[in-house]
Amino acid sequence: MWLGIYTLLYYLGAGISLPKEFLKRPPKIRGKWLKDKLAIFPTIFSEKEMIWIHAVSVGEVVAVSKLVKKLSKRYDILLSTITDTGQKVAKEKFKDLPVKTIYLPLDCPFAIKRTLKAFKPKALLIAETELWPNLIVTASKHVPVFLINGRLSEKSFKNYQKVKFFIKSILDCLSFIAVQEEVYKDRFKALGVSDNKIFVTGNTKFDIEIKEIDFFWEKYLIKPIIIAGSTHFPEEELITKSFLKLDNSATLLIVPRHPERFDEVENTIKGLIKGYAETGFFRLTSAYINKKDLNNFKKLIILVDKMGILGSLYRICDIAIIGGSFIPHGGQNPLEAIYWKKPIIFGPSMENFPFVKEFLEKKACIQSDKESLFYHLKNLIEDKKLQKDLGKRAYQIFKTKSGVTEKILKLLDKYGLSISESD
Repeated sequence: MWLGIYTLLYYLGAGISLPKEFLKRPPKIRGKWLKDKLAIFPTIFSEKEMIWIHAVSVGEVVAVSKLVKKLSKRYDILLSTITDTGQKVAKEKFKDLPVKTIYLPLDCPFAIKRTLKAFKPKALLIAETELWPNLIVTASKHVPVFLINGRLSEKSFKNYQKVKFFIKSILDCLSFIAVQEEVYKDRFKALGVSDNKIFVTGNTKFDIEIKEIDFFWEKYLIKPIIIAGSTHFPEEELITKSFLKLDNSATLLIVPRHPERFDEVENTIKGLIKGYAETGFFRLTSAYINKKDLNNFKKLIILVDKMGILGSLYRICDIAIIGGSFIPHGGQNPLEAIYWKKPIIFGPSMENFPFVKEFLEKKACIQSDKESLFYHLKNLIEDKKLQKDLGKRAYQIFKTKSGVTEKILKLLDKYGLSISESD
């Protein structure tokens, strides 16, 4: 009964939001987006069996990338996302693998059934927190459904507790739940999931493999280089103001989390640097950065208006600032910077990544409030040894937590989803 009520409300909501969501997308992708949402797919004929993996956006796509590569040695992969950026990154990252990317169809029984009929997957793997009721219930009637790299924030947990009678029936359809941390296991158990269906495997983000890219313009940047990654409003203003207060020559690269904010961020930065004649501003895709242009400046601010390169970009920095952490958002992924052994600074809100507690306890990173950001930046720039020590300690912790993908593969093997031993 409750699923029927949810479905009715979803239909009503989709009827209102679908036109708006359609029109906000660039014309060149509207057709594919609408067909995928309505599950209008040609029937796929493949010699190999297929596995459906759902990863909502860029962070989840990156997190499951090693698992996708492992499974693709034996299976074709259907990878669904919700965001446009997730689609773009997935297509680029897996372009040489047997991976087909689609937008997740509407969470309606007819759309899920059409998708299953078109692709005939052997199983559905859902990454992190994507608990779409009809997706899980409908798919589970045909194939096993697994939640991998699962997490459940305190906010979501409290909301789910209010509808525990409903959410438990959804969770019961999952064959197993592989979670990142013990705290998440406890929360799923509190929602009624039996203990023998929940496994603490760790966070697949620790298994990331980042491509090393040589950016032709990186040699022209003024050192040291600070990267503020995956920023949200109004973090760009806070970070830029702290940067402008520095006496040192330096470069700040700002990488907003959402591409639709690029113009807004550009206007914010330009407004802040008025009166700072020795500070130059460039937008990465609209300027040819060369040494001659930079000679006139003591400081540089570059707006990185290109998606999918942040992980590789962290390689060139001396200090990384993690966005989404100076507002009550829960933080963005700090591991891409740690992968390159970079010292990281983040704000008070990192609830999305409970593992940072261990990094803080072992003095492997810096947590700052808004008022102290300038001080920490200044201190790190002046103390090269501290930079190196922070990066080294963080990387050592990072390495001890890898191998999560192999744990998940072992669980999947028990359900008949194995890859050959030679892999």
